[in-house]
Amino acid sequence: MSVENEFTFLIDYFFLEKVPVNIYEGKSGYNNTTRYLNRNNQTYILRIYETHNEEAKVRLEHEVLLKLSRLSDLPFKVPVPVVKEGNSLVQLPSKKIGCIYHYIEGDNPVFNNEDVLFSFGQSVGHLLNALQKVEIKQPLVYRPYYEIEHTHPKCPVSKVLEWCSNPPDFFQGYKSELEGISTMLMNFQANIPFLKSLPHQIIHGDLNASNVLVGADQTINAILDFEFITEDLRVMEVAVCMSDMISQDTIEDGYLKQIRHFYAGFSTTMSLLASEIEVLPILVQLRRLDVFIHFLGRYLDGIDDPSVLKEQITKTAAYRYWIDDGGQKLLHMVSELNEAYFQPLGHKSD
Repeated sequence: MSVENEFTFLIDYFFLEKVPVNIYEGKSGYNNTTRYLNRNNQTYILRIYETHNEEAKVRLEHEVLLKLSRLSDLPFKVPVPVVKEGNSLVQLPSKKIGCIYHYIEGDNPVFNNEDVLFSFGQSVGHLLNALQKVEIKQPLVYRPYYEIEHTHPKCPVSKVLEWCSNPPDFFQGYKSELEGISTMLMNFQANIPFLKSLPHQIIHGDLNASNVLVGADQTINAILDFEFITEDLRVMEVAVCMSDMISQDTIEDGYLKQIRHFYAGFSTTMSLLASEIEVLPILVQLRRLDVFIHFLGRYLDGIDDPSVLKEQITKTAAYRYWIDDGGQKLLHMVSELNEAYFQPLGHKSD
């Protein structure tokens, strides 16, 4: 069956009434094919997942999205799947799975505006508070970030260290960078026992500019792509946001300014413990190591060519000494902001 017929099957399953429709192409992920649907003056997103192995992830994501959508105090939208007779997924004739989401109007923001960054920070805090109220029945698929051993099935830490020590010929010019990545990985292991003692909760796990939308007022009106939802360190949600800002703007003054506005907004909706703030530089570095291992796995799976991994090696190696310089500046700034927002109210940061 052709892809077009698969989408027709999907529409016919979820919508019994036959009306004129317009289907057109949209942005697709690496594990799915996407189309946009106009029907009865409403827009939907049609999605077919390329492997049946995605079903557990999508069922978990749908459970979280449907429960979040029922919260009356959520100040932004989340994608809501169309449900028929209790089902938000359908198996297609090809044995792939498909679903339909209600479309949300908006644009991905550019984090060069303090109001957008402040709103993003507020939204992250609101989301963490909301996820604390969600009781999940579906089994979790992903492990916490700090269980870096499980980032990719082909990349346990021992194998990553071995690969970095003896890279293929394509990567011989990156031996110094790979040595730095190995050092970061080995040093990180010592932090795991303490990290396990910090507050945990369900988190989104991949919040960045590509996974949120802003409206005309330049405030966050939607959070998208809950694919990586899992139970992890509460502070990891914040670290992921900060790490991505740093990776997009490598100039120290630039990313520190972005993070200041972001955390100022976050502080209006949630307070972190001093012990959580203390590990932010370590977790920012962890996020970058996680991304490197993810792309190493994709290279080993034959998905990406060497140039993609080389870019990630360069980005990750830059964090080797950052933790003692830029990381400490970040820590000092966030600690000051935390005290400024909460001490006058009689709260303690730990």
